[in-house]
Parts: sequence; structure tokens; C-alpha cells
Amino acid sequence: MLHYHLKIIQLLIDRSSTKSILIFNLFLVLLFPQSELNPNMTKFLIKEKKAIIDKNQKQLYKYPINFILNHYFYFNTNLPNLENHNGFYLPKGSGNITSFLIEYNGRFLTLTGEPQIRNINQKHIFLPKKEKMFSKLNDVPLNNESQLRINNFRNLGVKFHINKLTLGYGNWDQWWGPGIHNSIVLTNNAEGFDHFFVESNGIIPINNNKILYDFKYVVSDKIKNQNKNYFYLTSSFLKIRFKNFELGASKQILSGGNSDLDWGLREASMVLVTNRNINQWDQIYDIFLLYHTPYSGLKVFFEMGFPNRFFSGKNISDYRDHAMGSNLGLRKYGVFNIDELMFGVEYTRLVQGIYYNVLPTSNWYDNHKYDYSSFNGRRWAAHSGADSDDFLLYAGYLKGDFSLISGINYERHGVTYHFPPEVKLEYKLAASVKYRNTFVYINYENEYFEHYGFVDSNENVWLETFENYSIQRTQTVLISIEYRFPL
Repeated sequence: MLHYHLKIIQLLIDRSSTKSILIFNLFLVLLFPQSELNPNMTKFLIKEKKAIIDKNQKQLYKYPINFILNHYFYFNTNLPNLENHNGFYLPKGSGNITSFLIEYNGRFLTLTGEPQIRNINQKHIFLPKKEKMFSKLNDVPLNNESQLRINNFRNLGVKFHINKLTLGYGNWDQWWGPGIHNSIVLTNNAEGFDHFFVESNGIIPINNNKILYDFKYVVSDKIKNQNKNYFYLTSSFLKIRFKNFELGASKQILSGGNSDLDWGLREASMVLVTNRNINQWDQIYDIFLLYHTPYSGLKVFFEMGFPNRFFSGKNISDYRDHAMGSNLGLRKYGVFNIDELMFGVEYTRLVQGIYYNVLPTSNWYDNHKYDYSSFNGRRWAAHSGADSDDFLLYAGYLKGDFSLISGINYERHGVTYHFPPEVKLEYKLAASVKYRNTFVYINYENEYFEHYGFVDSNENVWLETFENYSIQRTQTVLISIEYRFPL
């Protein structure tokens, strides 16, 4: 099916008649029938399952212009909670968020914008204060300054489609990697930051369509750290597909963040090419391998990455493996030959090397110059953060316009930093139903924390006791109603 679409595109591009242009515009309309914005785990699994199993499902929307009204209601009993929901901050209390998304997807131009209104009734809670790299975890309440920085104009941007390239600027959420719960490099855990980009306009075939690839180059606009200095995130992404395999590779450079150096957007946009002042910046290398069998509905992946910081000219290759991070998992649709059943497992490990206090080993997201790899108080990569690991087991029932997904999540923070580390156990339940132009999504999470804020010592473990505030419990309900205006 993919090869068939690619041949259609090439045929229509080669022709210049009015009829061909009209057909090409119709193809683009069919290509963009559903919004890719404001994703969550449930939406992703529904889309992936339909692509693998429900191949003959018809598209319902046939217009390049979409108007979507989103309304969110939430209730939370304690800690801020919820990861990978486009930077939504849901503190203790209740509230609602209303937004109106406008999309135009044309042959040469894409425009999107989503203004939102927030009405949050936040209640105060007493908690141990988390500092430095642990201050950006999702369970940490945001201060007033961070809350004021939350952007009320989401998914705002413009894209230009020129031959096989797309160029643009906007603050859309981004994701890199095969996981749906974590990525070492880039997720939608934080709200989208302003960025420039250039990418391939779709998948590009080579060698008689035997090999397919796509790429993307991203440069963030300036981001202010806690010291009021500006820093930048520059990223390159490449994916190559061959038969049932997909190979992905990326490189990121975090630069700036230092008032003593003359550094701006122009320098940051070229740093992956020029390597200018490279000894001053943080680098991240990331690769993944995905194996999938379309007819069996199985996807298996392994992602591996290395943070790479220079320490006084020392040879980093001597202890590169001390800081290796990984994310591995699988998803299976059509379990027991029942199309509606699926399950998955995912494990992310970013635990700091045990010799970090002997050798200056790089750690994930721990540099204060870059606000510990965060934007507006939340980390843009793996939400479990530095020196952590994160395990998720989930199963679901997806049939037509209805889904029900349940999961158990085990997460640790500060594994080598402190004994005992923070431990979180969480039960998740998400349901969705689509009726005509309305999509309703309900997400419930029941969270249990031990050793919150690292207040317990090893003696507490041996005595099986807990200090004040060590144990935290949170229940969160989020209800989302998405209504697409018919055209």
C-alpha cells in the first residue's frame, strides 16, 4: 500500500495538467483526514492498530480545513500527575481547559493554531522540596513563575511544502523513537517549544522502493534557563526502512546557556555541522532498531543512547558505557488471533553509572545550564528523568470506535543518587469512544509513592519505617471531549 501511494505521488508530480493538479489536491485531502496534534498513548495505539489490522477502514473526513473544539475536565487528589499529555499541568484540585484547534492542510501550505483557556482550582500541598535534576519530575508542583510561562497558544505554526521538503516554524509537540511511553531524546511530556525545522516531505524511496527513508533537522528558538541565560537544542533525525526493519539515528547538541560566550540562534542552527565550541556543549547520540511484521501485528524495538559531555579534556571513551541509556519493548496486536486484543511492554533504563563519583561520568538531563533538559518546568525527553528506570506493562481492547487500555507502571528515581530511591507504582486505565464527530477520552491513574523526596535513609529500609511525607498517594481523572465540526 505504501509503494502504491508513492507511485501515485510521483505520477501526479510529473504531470502538469489541471486535471492532475485537482487529483493531487484530492489525494492530499485524503492524506490528512485526521489531526495528528494533541496525541496521547490511547490515540497512538488506536492509529497504529488501524494501520496494521484495519487496513480497509474508510476515512471519514474529506476536507483540508478542520475546526476542532477540545474540552478537558480533571480532578486530582494530591501530586501533579500525568505524563506525555502535551505538557498539561494538573495539580491537586480540579479544573477545565477549553481550546479551539484550527487546521489547514494544503498542497503547499499548512497552518495550525490552538488558543486555549485554563480554569484551574489549585489546592496547596506540603511536600519535601526536590532540588536540581529531580526538580523537573512530573510530580513536582510548578512555582508561580513556571505557571505563568505556560503557553495558551498551542500547536501554533506554519509549514511550507516545497517539492520533497517541508520547512516550518511552530510550537507543536514532537516525539522521536519507537516507544509510546518513553523516549531517550524527545517526547510530548513537556509542552511544545518554539522551533524551526526542515524535513523530508513524506517517505523517500530509493533502490526501486526497496529502501525508504525520511529525515528531520530541528533547531529550537531560544529557551531561558534559571540563570536567565538562553540556550538552544539542535537535533538531527534519520530513519531508514528496509523490509521489516527500521533503523533510526539521531544526534542532539545542547548549546548556549552561558553569558560569557557570544552564542545565538544562527550559531546554534549550524553547530551540528560546524562543531563550533563543541567542547562547551552537551551532546546526545541515540539509535534504535525496530522490527515489525505487518501481518502478525508485532513490533519489537531496542533504543540505545549516550550522553556525551567533555570533562577537562579527559578521554570520554574510557567510561562511555557507564552512562548508556536504553529503551526496549514490544507491542502485539491481534493476540490469540483476536484482532481486538493487544498488549505491550516497555522498559527504560537511564540509571547513572555506579562509578560516577570516581570518574566524572555523564548523566542524563543533569546540566543546570539547560534547565536539566526541561521546558516550562517539565522534561522534554523521558519523564522518569535522570538516574531512573521505568517499566510499563499494558493490555487493551480496541474495536472500531471503542478502546479500553489498562496498565501497571513501576518507576524509580535517583537509583544511584540515594538509597532508598524514590519508588512509584501506578495503575492506569484509559477508555475512549468515538461517535460521529465526537471523540471522548477518559484517563484514570492511581499512584502510590514510597521514599518521596528522598526523606528516608537506609536505616528506614532495615527498620521498615517511613519518615513524614515519604508515602504519597494520588488519584487523577482526566476527561477529554474532542468535537470536530463537520464541513
